[in-house]
Amino acid sequence: MCDAWEGASVILPIDVGRSTQTPTEAAGHMKPLRKAAPTRNQFSSAMLASSSDELNLPLSDVVVVFAVNEFFVPYLSVAIESIIENTSPDRHYDIIVLTRDITPASMLTLTRQAKGDNVGIGFLDVDAALGDRMLPHHGHFRPETYYRLLAPSLLPNVEKAIYLDSDLVVCGDLAELFDVDVTGHLLAATRDADTIGQIDGYDPSVASYLKNELGMTEPHDYFQAGVLLMNLDEFRRTITPDELLAIVTERTWRWLDQDVLNKVVNGDYVRVHMKWNYLVDWQYLRRTHIVAQASDDIRNEYAAARRDIRVAHYAGPDNRPWLYPDSDLAGLFWTYAQRSPYLEELRCQLEESRRTAAGVAKRVQVSFVYRGIMPLFDRACPASTKRRVAVIKTYERLGGSVG
Repeated sequence: MCDAWEGASVILPIDVGRSTQTPTEAAGHMKPLRKAAPTRNQFSSAMLASSSDELNLPLSDVVVVFAVNEFFVPYLSVAIESIIENTSPDRHYDIIVLTRDITPASMLTLTRQAKGDNVGIGFLDVDAALGDRMLPHHGHFRPETYYRLLAPSLLPNVEKAIYLDSDLVVCGDLAELFDVDVTGHLLAATRDADTIGQIDGYDPSVASYLKNELGMTEPHDYFQAGVLLMNLDEFRRTITPDELLAIVTERTWRWLDQDVLNKVVNGDYVRVHMKWNYLVDWQYLRRTHIVAQASDDIRNEYAAARRDIRVAHYAGPDNRPWLYPDSDLAGLFWTYAQRSPYLEELRCQLEESRRTAAGVAKRVQVSFVYRGIMPLFDRACPASTKRRVAVIKTYERLGGSVG
């Protein structure tokens, strides 16, 4: 459990980057930084399974699915470490990584990390399922986020599976979530406290988007898709991958595949407690400015989740714990990172973000927007006011994005 991490400030359990070395000196004995995903090669193709039958995993108990590219491998490793440290000896856990470009070296490193009596890992190629489709995305989102939509077809011999984003850490036994009954439903998920807070005042335009463009009957039923228990059998009975991808490519949805899933499900899902997908206090604004606008039941559940976190989800742009160790619950991330084979690379990334001109410029920009402009906007245009709605609509008409 993660209840010991309650509070806005945490003391990091290790020195995560306050070296006296320059980034160049540090890079001399650390792994090179990841600038972009590598080009796929024949060795990657040889190590990627083309079907779940080739994974050499039992897939008989708890199945966990990730979808990542090479760039996100260090953060995936931290998430995997957190899963391993919270497993039950009485259960078996198979981790499946959906990807197109993870390198053989990374696959070998992750395989060694996840090697254990009750944990296995495999890597599944999504190329054939995607074909030549272009997946629309924007902002901090990446095309890999759509891969979860392919899980029902890529895993035809699996009845249900937990899907996890890679920007999180697990603090409880995932078997408890896996055992939730999803009979007759496509999935189980948590209500999205952030989106509901926006609906209820922080950004009222979200309600009309969910109702009129997504077609949701009740926008307050919107769920957060970073942690899902997917009933893969029910998906296969209900909707084909081609039908899902057709919705994906209709337009660039505000929250991408999360919107697509909410459009398809339309509120008919099994609710699980927010402790299984606790959205950390992004920029220290989410709790006091966004979720604070929501109804009592949402605020109370969100507060209760923080006291008993099973999954801490670092959702949101420009406030990731691997670059901002003073962000909410960053100490929890670095606790698991300490035991990841990518610790040195994570330290070097942090060092670069603190010391290089580009890193410092990015930090100044983020501080200016989230510590300067946004608080000023909140004071000038309070939540739920007509003035706020008018300003947001004008901003969007001028081409701005609030997604």
